[in-house]
Amino acid sequence: MRAFAALELTDSVLDSLVRFQGEISSTGADVKLVEKENLHFTVKFLGEISEAEASQACSRLVKLPLRRLSADVRGAGAFPSVTRARVVWAGIAHENVPMVSSLAAEVISALAGIGERDDRPFQAHVTLGRVRTAGNLRQLGDLLALNRDREFGVAELTELKLKSSVLTPGGPVYSDVGVFPLQ
Repeated sequence: MRAFAALELTDSVLDSLVRFQGEISSTGADVKLVEKENLHFTVKFLGEISEAEASQACSRLVKLPLRRLSADVRGAGAFPSVTRARVVWAGIAHENVPMVSSLAAEVISALAGIGERDDRPFQAHVTLGRVRTAGNLRQLGDLLALNRDREFGVAELTELKLKSSVLTPGGPVYSDVGVFPLQ
């Protein structure tokens, strides 16, 4: 199964992000937007793992003494950059980065040896869409620059989830493999 660990967002934040996705769409840029039900903070992407590895991941994650967090979802941007956008994202407030990064470091450490190796540093973000072609990238870049400090709301992060992702022609379909309440 294709799997990842994620923190899901509160409805008010999701609604705010969906409204912003409408603005992204109005730029005319060729962006495949992520469906509302699939918006989340990815903590660790595992890639293709076996059922046994998923079970092992769950047994490791259930033991983590992770604390609930409140994080301000703030700012919009793109990877690798606004001028060469491939992935459009919303981030978290600078002041919340240490606590979210600390939680992510614990999860990443617990999942060491399971799934794909990824040496990229953790960056807390919600993927809003993926750029398919270069059409209207300037308009998209202008919108992102204008919204680099935009407030999307406060996310109460109360659960860590191990999720599976099945790729379909209509986009990925996610399901919960394990749910781990934060203390």
